[in-house]
Amino acid sequence: MAEWKLFHGEHPHVATLDFHRDRDRAPHLEQPDHRARLKRCARVIRNINPGSVVDLGCGDGGLLSLIKDIPSWGYDFQPSNEPAWTERGVTAERRDVFNTRDVPKWGELAVLTEVLEHLADPHGTVEWVARNASWIVASSPRHESADFHGDCHAWAWDEEGYRALLAPHFEVTLHEAVDWSQIIVGRSKRCESSSQATEAS
Repeated sequence: MAEWKLFHGEHPHVATLDFHRDRDRAPHLEQPDHRARLKRCARVIRNINPGSVVDLGCGDGGLLSLIKDIPSWGYDFQPSNEPAWTERGVTAERRDVFNTRDVPKWGELAVLTEVLEHLADPHGTVEWVARNASWIVASSPRHESADFHGDCHAWAWDEEGYRALLAPHFEVTLHEAVDWSQIIVGRSKRCESSSQATEAS
């Protein structure tokens, strides 16, 4: 089991708006390296059948566009992603939810795909999500380490380490590899409404 902190100090530059302000839109749904992960996450969400979904760090709205049949919305702070939300026909707002911990509207299920590895405090974020959502669907790279990782990542985990990140706050119901990524699903141990949701499969 391993977890690697990839920055010095308390707040990595890669987690700030300054770092993301001028980055190009990344249309992951159209990129072969990401498409399978997003489609699998959409299937997992449908299997859970939540009443609502909030995508925290929704990027350009690729996953939201796959679950339009479920009440869903997202937040992201990268300016280049905003025009894509209209293009994809999804509901999203430009907001720095992770640094401010200000989410105007939570869903029964919270999505954090390719997000936790970018944050200053992934452990605190997981705990925060568990207090506000019944379910989490998250994904991160599964082969990164201190010596091999993306240049915009602040953390890395092997598969056991990623599961350990969620385990204190979520009952893990699914953890699987999809290409280079790992997808994990958990039911909150803290959110009172979690017992009303169905199992993921």
